[in-house]
Amino acid sequence: MLSRDESRALDRRAIDLFGVPGVVLMENAGRGCAELLMRLNPDRKPTVILCGPGNNGGDGFVIARHLDNYGWPVRVIPIEPGDHPFDLHPQDSEPQNRRASPEFMTNWVTVLKTRLQVWPESRPTKQFETVRFPDEFQTRDCWIVDALFGTGLSRPLETPYAEVVKLVNASNRPVLAIDIPSGLDCDTGEPLGPCAKATHTATFVAPKRGFLNPNSKAWTGEVHVIDIGAPRVLVEEYRNRADAG
Repeated sequence: MLSRDESRALDRRAIDLFGVPGVVLMENAGRGCAELLMRLNPDRKPTVILCGPGNNGGDGFVIARHLDNYGWPVRVIPIEPGDHPFDLHPQDSEPQNRRASPEFMTNWVTVLKTRLQVWPESRPTKQFETVRFPDEFQTRDCWIVDALFGTGLSRPLETPYAEVVKLVNASNRPVLAIDIPSGLDCDTGEPLGPCAKATHTATFVAPKRGFLNPNSKAWTGEVHVIDIGAPRVLVEEYRNRADAG
């Protein structure tokens, strides 16, 4: 079981001490989630991927690319309330937003250059279009991927994310949460406020500490552990800590 701090530390140590590039960890995470989703969705129903402004959103971009490579119909919906990291043209050679991680920006550029379907087609705007947003999945039979926020979230979701997860929960569509449902506290397994309700959760490296809470099951659905390529010796160190505790 990994806590919020342990999840962050494991990623950092894999990069800094073991030399595994962050973009490789993100690639492995996204590819593993895409492979899981293809098993869960053998009918190839369209997939709508909701991507937040952090690395969880970057995982969503990787998922989109791999689904597209296999011919699955997929649409990416990047969501950010203000001057956001999605404001980048495909022809730009250099990511312009310094608030987003290099891994995030690398995969966002790839999404644009590979011409994956991104909503809205006119490019994301600073004001999220809540009115039109539900049409993207409420009028079609599809899967929703929650790649808004991961284990680092420690406060309630704000606008527009709170509204988005409420719409997702009201859609009655199957939902795959990436690492943890957006709005669920990694350490306690309790919602911090509005929280995405997943049918399945693809969590990275190991289950999260909050999943020990029986109440978390109502939000995570079935949990699947995805290998992201962190060195085995590092993963076992954290596993041994959990066993000792």
